Amino acid sequence: MKIISFEGIEGVGKSTQIDLLHDYLLNAGKSVKKFREPGSTIPSEKIRNILLDANLTLTSQTELLLMYASRSELVANEILSNQHDFILLDRYFDASMAYQGYGRNLNKDFINSLKTFINAPDPDLTILLDIDPIKGFERKSGDSMDRIESSGLKFFNDVRNGYLELANQYPRIKCIDAEKDANTISLEIINLVESL
Repeated sequence: MKIISFEGIEGVGKSTQIDLLHDYLLNAGKSVKKFREPGSTIPSEKIRNILLDANLTLTSQTELLLMYASRSELVANEILSNQHDFILLDRYFDASMAYQGYGRNLNKDFINSLKTFINAPDPDLTILLDIDPIKGFERKSGDSMDRIESSGLKFFNDVRNGYLELANQYPRIKCIDAEKDANTISLEIINLVESL
């Protein structure tokens, strides 16, 4: 089993690229399962509704712990026992480091300890789709904003910089310019996946 996670701020095109890779792998005869974070299990979807509710105010600590509660359910019930050739994740634990560690300035060692605590396996490959936050939000200008998306430009610049710092630390994270057209990006991702 290979785990491939997709990361990036809002508007980078993660869903599009996950769907394109999913179809490519299925056509290649591979078995594939897609999950999104937070979510993808019954408890995790309920937690997602709390996390994204624009009418709620949550502390940064609560946000982090809810993210990991949702992730813990996903890891325990779907990832560790999975028999598919590939798991595709729309965000994973790098998101908590970028969003809550760099964006919310929470303790990064503590965030790493939560990853260990829930026994989250490392991805074999992480695709970081990178874009300037202003351009990312221009792509989503017609959408209503959830609680996290309403956090402001400084927050998303901090998150983006956090992701880029993580890409410098971990060779499994491959950074791709999300401003390229979708087919070009898809071909880059397929080449990275083939090298696994």
